[in-house]
Amino acid sequence: MSRERINEWALLRGFAFLAVVMQHSIGEYIYRSGSIQADSIMLGMLYHFTRFGTLTFVFLAGAILFYQYGDGRKYRSVIVKRIGDIYIPFVVWTIIYWIVMQFIFNMPLFRADSWQDIVQQLFVPTNGYHLWFVIMIFQFYLLFPLFRWLGKQFRTRLLDNRSPQEQQKHIIVMLIIIGIIYGWLMWSCYYAMPTWNVQGIWKIILDHRTSEFIFYFFYFVLGGICGSAIQRWRAIMLKILLWTVFSFLIMYMWLGYDLLRFDPVAINLNVSTYLKPTTFLAVLSHMLLMYGLALLLAERQGVIVRFLQWCGRYSFGGYLSHALILMGVSYFTRQITAPGLNLLLTLLTFMIVAPTAIALTSGLSRLPGGQWLTGSAGKKGKHSLRSHASRPQSTLPQDS
Repeated sequence: MSRERINEWALLRGFAFLAVVMQHSIGEYIYRSGSIQADSIMLGMLYHFTRFGTLTFVFLAGAILFYQYGDGRKYRSVIVKRIGDIYIPFVVWTIIYWIVMQFIFNMPLFRADSWQDIVQQLFVPTNGYHLWFVIMIFQFYLLFPLFRWLGKQFRTRLLDNRSPQEQQKHIIVMLIIIGIIYGWLMWSCYYAMPTWNVQGIWKIILDHRTSEFIFYFFYFVLGGICGSAIQRWRAIMLKILLWTVFSFLIMYMWLGYDLLRFDPVAINLNVSTYLKPTTFLAVLSHMLLMYGLALLLAERQGVIVRFLQWCGRYSFGGYLSHALILMGVSYFTRQITAPGLNLLLTLLTFMIVAPTAIALTSGLSRLPGGQWLTGSAGKKGKHSLRSHASRPQSTLPQDS
């Protein structure tokens, strides 16, 4: 069943992908020796403009899943397809990053513990540091029937047979309650959980909470509301656009103050971790702001819009591959040791890595078996953009 193509989602994916690449480029340079204080502060400020990126993909996963399958259509065949579109490319790229790291550290590929090491990377990625996100987001795909059932219970008990105004009121109240619960979870995660003395399975859960779905569920639920009532959502996003601008500016200054208060010389980006109440509020306001901007851009044409659409279309493969390209660029830039250049090198690296990753994904998607490297873009690359537009959308960064 074909549905209306939601043009702003492609633009939002493009924004999110670029934010992720910038974020990782900043992480490459901000801690380098020879970095001057001005560079570190500017990179920290720039970093806070990128925090919406990764979590926007969680929002989009919820939006697209509920838009396509929220009406109760069978999901079993879909999850099998998602394994091929998402998890298998993740496995392939995990092996690629593992091989690259063996060469970097001059380690033999065929050792007694090679398979054990690879399997460990599938659960706790360290070679491909960004691959944790695929592990986390795939949990939402597996648990989507549960989220859909909960949404159905909410709709049946509180929304059916009510006026649109009453429905909107109940949804807002529900979101506020869930937001308070999620804010408390973020507070516990940042301030309380590090002090807990637990052992066994609880210690494992606590140590790996950054890749567990429960710590990101609010963004998925918010996306589900968007996908379930897309026309009303659009109207609200445009209506509150100025308020989201104002809210983001306040939270942006707050995050910057926290960062400089912690250490004004040696900037520590971990202060702005995702699992923190202030970061949650900043990301939420920024995400809604970017959605409103995407709505405005979706009505326009031009180079910027086409570039964002290009990035959005191939964002999953670009996400998987960009860290490898960043690694290659950084190999050369590490030879440059002159102080005061880290901000410039970050921007130049971003300008190289982002389009190269998307171009690489676009090229790989057209090869036989390209879907094993790029996900569903590997299938779309064999067809024209026109035929692509007539089909339902995928769900990962395109869907990370």
